[in-house]
Amino acid sequence: MITNNQDKASSTTRRLIPWLNLLLIVVLLGIGIWYLADKVSLADIMGALSLADPIPILVGLGIMLLTLLLKAWRWQFMFVVPDQKPSFAAAFWALMLGQYVNLIVPFFRLGEVARIYALNRQSNIPMARSIGTLVVEKVLEIFILVLMIAIIMPFVILPEFVGQPGPVLWLLPMFSILALYFFAFQTEKITKALQNIAKHFPDNWLQRPFQWMISGLEGLAALRSGRTSLILVTLSVLIGILSVSLPFVLFAAFDLRLSLIQAALIHVVVAIATTPPSTPGKIGVFNGAAAIMLYSFGVADDAVIISYSIVFHLIVIVPQILLGSIAAVKTDWHWQLRVDQRSVT
Repeated sequence: MITNNQDKASSTTRRLIPWLNLLLIVVLLGIGIWYLADKVSLADIMGALSLADPIPILVGLGIMLLTLLLKAWRWQFMFVVPDQKPSFAAAFWALMLGQYVNLIVPFFRLGEVARIYALNRQSNIPMARSIGTLVVEKVLEIFILVLMIAIIMPFVILPEFVGQPGPVLWLLPMFSILALYFFAFQTEKITKALQNIAKHFPDNWLQRPFQWMISGLEGLAALRSGRTSLILVTLSVLIGILSVSLPFVLFAAFDLRLSLIQAALIHVVVAIATTPPSTPGKIGVFNGAAAIMLYSFGVADDAVIISYSIVFHLIVIVPQILLGSIAAVKTDWHWQLRVDQRSVT
């Protein structure tokens, strides 16, 4: 009877999580509005927003949607086994669900779990197999970000709060890529080694973890094909270019005479600032990073800075929330996630 009560309490808590986060969002917005009112009047912000050119904003929205489509296409390419290759629609909606969950409940990092769960529900692809593709994706994103930093550094003097990148920044992504290729091409040997190790332990101890590890290694199969690797890198570069184009296009909406290099620096700083789990919807963190960069570029109009950061944030987050909400319905996502053991392997 106690167990049933505990299960009911746990279920109730999980159902309340989205609403608690929504309440936190409202509180954060209230604090933000109160703080801004002390710095610049709401009328000035509304005035700057009303004067913004809608055409660059619509172009920026199109860039964001295209970025999401390319990310889904890239993820689909990582599945190379013919009978375990998801459709583009399945990959897209699973990706949207993952981003939506991470935005709503950022503290628990459930987005990746939701993503592979949704793909399993739609395409019956083993969840462990998807883990390897997520590792490849994250390493590619880090590599492109570091490459972007390497390109823009000769042209700018980084603000003191950004700090100077050390050797680890350059060595880590290179080491990660080399490690991925090693695991991808030595999967058979590593699998046999894991199976030999597992023999020395009771089946109920390591059976499931080793199944996950072996299936995860198979998720690196895309790297064994030179053609597929080239496509993945090309798509990652295109996504990086679009990510820089978005803040650059929005400069025109607020008549900011800033360069593509400065747009790239905004993207890099915002990406780094919003990577760790923070507030729901990245409220405050995203806006603050963008605003600080505009201040460092010499933009003097507080109303324009705040308006730019708000529009930039909305263009990035609103499509993910709207599409993610649709994805939650299409994939039958529940906050109290129960995974069938057969879906793991």
